[in-house]
Amino acid sequence: MKTIVLLEKNKVLYRMIRDSLSLDIRVKEISDADDFIRNYDRINPSLIVLDENFAETETLDFCIRIREKHSLLTPILLVLNFYSTIDLERLKNLGIHYIVKPVPKEVAVEKIESFFKPFVSIKIKESEMIDKSQFSYSTDSLKPFIRDEVKREVLNIFKQFMEVVEKRNG
Repeated sequence: MKTIVLLEKNKVLYRMIRDSLSLDIRVKEISDADDFIRNYDRINPSLIVLDENFAETETLDFCIRIREKHSLLTPILLVLNFYSTIDLERLKNLGIHYIVKPVPKEVAVEKIESFFKPFVSIKIKESEMIDKSQFSYSTDSLKPFIRDEVKREVLNIFKQFMEVVEKRNG
């Protein structure tokens, strides 16, 4: 069963999502960001919905920790305050989606359900196994003039690819 993990201080989003989703999805409310990160693999979220006011630490830092330590593929939906000072370009670069409060219930639910709609992708035959040893995480072969940001981005792309391969070979 797919799981939405909701990290917020009040229960407004929780009630709205739980009562309005048309899909069969479990909604799990988490109240401690550090506990969530420690138990990420056990919880195995299909979507993380994070209220900007939730994290005791910097919200963007929390999202970076999720991306670096756990998954580049798990979608994160950040619910921003209309007066937010978060760098939207950095959110975009991290692959984090966002909506801005006040958000109508229908818009929030539609956005959340969009993460669970099937999408067209290239299919590999089920009988075909992918050998992970064919791929390397090394950027040593990249020319020295390439900026560190580009090298990090290439490594993130390889990491995403390997996550997909691992999930597929499961």
